[in-house]
Amino acid sequence: MSDLLHAANKLRTQSPERLWGLSTESIYSALAAKASDESIQARLEPHIRAEIIRTNDERDSDLVVSIHEWLLGELSLIETGDISLLGLVILSSDEPQSLIRAVAVARLESAEMVLRSCIEIDGEIPRRELDSLLADEWDETVLAPLLGSLGFLTIYPDSAEFDQERIDASLSAQQTTSTETAVAKAHREVISQAIETADGACLEALVQRLTGSVPSKSELTAAEVATLATTRTIVVNGTDLEDAIRDQRQEYEDELDKVQSLLVPSTELDVERVEMDQPVGFGELPEDSDQSDDEREAALKVVATVAAHPDIARFDVHFVTERWPSVTSYSLYQILSSVPGVECEVSDGLVEFETVPEAVDVEIARDEYMTHLVERCSAIQNRIDTLSQERVSFPPVPVATESMVVRDYESIESGAIAPTYFTYTLVDPDALGEKKMDAYVGDSRGLGRERARLRRWHEKRSSGLESYTAMTDRLFSLGLERDIEDKVLRIMTPFDDDTFNEYVAQIRRLLEHGFELRLLTRHTKEPWEWRRLQRNLLSEIKEHRDQVTVRTYSRFKEHQRVTSEMDFRDLGEIGIHGKLQTVGAPEEGAVLLGSANFMENSYDWNPECGVYTERTQFVDAAIEFFDIVWHVSAADELSINRLQEIPDRKLVPTYYS
Repeated sequence: MSDLLHAANKLRTQSPERLWGLSTESIYSALAAKASDESIQARLEPHIRAEIIRTNDERDSDLVVSIHEWLLGELSLIETGDISLLGLVILSSDEPQSLIRAVAVARLESAEMVLRSCIEIDGEIPRRELDSLLADEWDETVLAPLLGSLGFLTIYPDSAEFDQERIDASLSAQQTTSTETAVAKAHREVISQAIETADGACLEALVQRLTGSVPSKSELTAAEVATLATTRTIVVNGTDLEDAIRDQRQEYEDELDKVQSLLVPSTELDVERVEMDQPVGFGELPEDSDQSDDEREAALKVVATVAAHPDIARFDVHFVTERWPSVTSYSLYQILSSVPGVECEVSDGLVEFETVPEAVDVEIARDEYMTHLVERCSAIQNRIDTLSQERVSFPPVPVATESMVVRDYESIESGAIAPTYFTYTLVDPDALGEKKMDAYVGDSRGLGRERARLRRWHEKRSSGLESYTAMTDRLFSLGLERDIEDKVLRIMTPFDDDTFNEYVAQIRRLLEHGFELRLLTRHTKEPWEWRRLQRNLLSEIKEHRDQVTVRTYSRFKEHQRVTSEMDFRDLGEIGIHGKLQTVGAPEEGAVLLGSANFMENSYDWNPECGVYTERTQFVDAAIEFFDIVWHVSAADELSINRLQEIPDRKLVPTYYS
């Protein structure tokens, strides 16, 4: 237990909370590895990659394998190294996810109780309410994140959200059903995969040999699978199956001999025809309320056929029971015994006639009967051929191996898969223009060669590289092109210059569309730097001043009272150094970060580098970082009004003035 708790703790992620690398799809893949005698780690590799995409989080693959091995045993899909009947049913399903969930609720401690407590909950609940339903450390460390991994709920640090459709379906499966029925239908499902060419009758015969029960023809339900999960673990023995196949094949061979003999009736066994006062018809049969019209019709057709062809002394009962489903061997014998002039016995699927009336007032069915015998011989021969295969696939080949990997990747939200670009600034001769580059190069041959090399690099650069200017344009444009709900533009830059003026039109349009601008910078700018910011940005958007907030973060390593006349560099100044821009919420926005300030040098000249991405997890992390700095900077929020008139002195951070 302690090893399990340790592994579960190590594999948990923060938001949403789940046992990392585990899903209904990955459980199937781990089971398929066991059935195929392959490496579980190799089979789980695509699911592990999918989870990295989904959560942007890595974990020890050995722990991922160990948690799967534990769960295969806990769910009784594996018994002492062998695949159980329950496990074989899961492998034989092309839609195993709902079955795995039903089994998990049936087998896992407290799972049903926790989910029944949540069944009436609509929407999200506070995290503390979910925690109140968890009884102990096992529930908290293993059960809750495991239910999250299986898709029953999504657990966030402060809330939980439930998938009521999945919960309802799995709880509904926990109804009591017949164990005998569940076992028989499970065997039928498994054998149908092991012997793919077997028809329904062949499957039913094999199941009856193995279990003593005839399975119904309906599909195996989740309720029956849950019943298997709560009964003793059954392991299907391959040797027992081979013995059943051999015995059933011999039975079919004997049956084929019998049916073939009916195709060539012996003249030595002619039935005696009894002369009656009048042809026998429905009117001559005694009235019996227990006999249906179908049963009476079937009996008279048989008698009429034998009377017309007395060499048919033995008649196949299957001809009757296949065409008139309400007729049984016993009911057929009862009616035949009541027909005037008929003496017969019904045994081993045959009616053996001694006498029949000479004339019967019913249409005969000899041609139809002979066609039936031919078709039946063919069907029996096909079953013999099916059971004579050199090799039966056991355990069955997992049918959903590829689709489970596909389903796992399909479940990844679009925001987790988004383009990520390496952003850069490197002198671009074409973008800067001939005039600037001529001044830059002058009469230097070396700088001339450098310009040529830079131009070739820009022309041939890879698709993963995008300039800071292009990605800044893209980030601002997202706010105008997408229907973004969280209308917040975040910019962190310690230094800025006239470059802000180049983007002010886009920023103004964002504000006109209801966005809020949060600007984080250094507090200890020189007065002229504040005036430049005011001129290039703040004065241009003053009509939206209520949507613009400027905060600063500058601190000193040792607290002391200071004045604006002091040289802050002597005080061990720390402060904003990161360069970061985000727009929108994590699932809808983007982030651009790196070494570039909002300055001309950073955007046009200096070799700078960074990252632009719209990946949800990455944007979420960037916003989380920005917001913590934003919150601790609340004391040094500078109103737009205050910045209209910048004093001819440095502004001192609030805590030190």
